[in-house]
Amino acid sequence: MGIRDRMQARQERRQERREEEEEDDGPKVYAMREKLLLGLGDDFNINKMHRRRGMGETAFIANNKVLRLRETFNLQTSDHETLYQIQERKLRARDAMAIEDADGNKVAEIKKKVLGLLRDNFVVKVRDDTDWAIKGSILEHDFTIEEDGNEIVKVHKNWIAPVRDCYYIEISEGVDEGLALCVCIALESMTSGDD
Repeated sequence: MGIRDRMQARQERRQERREEEEEDDGPKVYAMREKLLLGLGDDFNINKMHRRRGMGETAFIANNKVLRLRETFNLQTSDHETLYQIQERKLRARDAMAIEDADGNKVAEIKKKVLGLLRDNFVVKVRDDTDWAIKGSILEHDFTIEEDGNEIVKVHKNWIAPVRDCYYIEISEGVDEGLALCVCIALESMTSGDD
C-alpha cells in the first residue's frame, strides 16, 4: 500500500467518523468561552462539540459590536450568514436585551428582575407567547433553561476533556439552536458585570 493509498484511507476514515458524529441522537453540544466582554468589538466562535473527542469545530460566530452606545451581538453561521441579532435595550442599565431575527423581527426578550442583593432572576419571553425559565447559577455556568417544565438547554462546565475557559451548552432536539445560543450569550452579557 503506497502513501497515496494510506492518505486516502485515512481521509475516508475521518469522513466516516464525521458522518457517525453527525448522526448522533440526543442534544447538540456547543462550547462557548467565558467572559464574553474582554473588549468591545471582540468576536468569538461557538464550537459544535463531538461526543467522543476533540475541541469541536466552529458552528457559529458571534460578532460583538457597539452601536449608538449599546452593545450588539450578531450570531452568524460559520459562512458569516447572520441568523440573529442581540441588542441591549436603550436607556436601561443591562436589565433587558432583545433578540431579533435576520429581518429585524423581535423573537425574544430577556429581562432581569432584581430579587435582592445577591440574586437576580431572568425572564425570557419567546415570540411573545412562550416563557423560558432559567434555573441554577448563571455566574457559575451551571443552569438549565426550561419550557413548560421540560429541560431544553443545559449549561455546564462538565466535559470529558474540558477546553480551558469554556462552558458547554447542550441543546435538546427540536429546539432552535441559534435562538438558544443567543439566550445564553445575552445571559452571559447581562451578568458579566456582576462578578
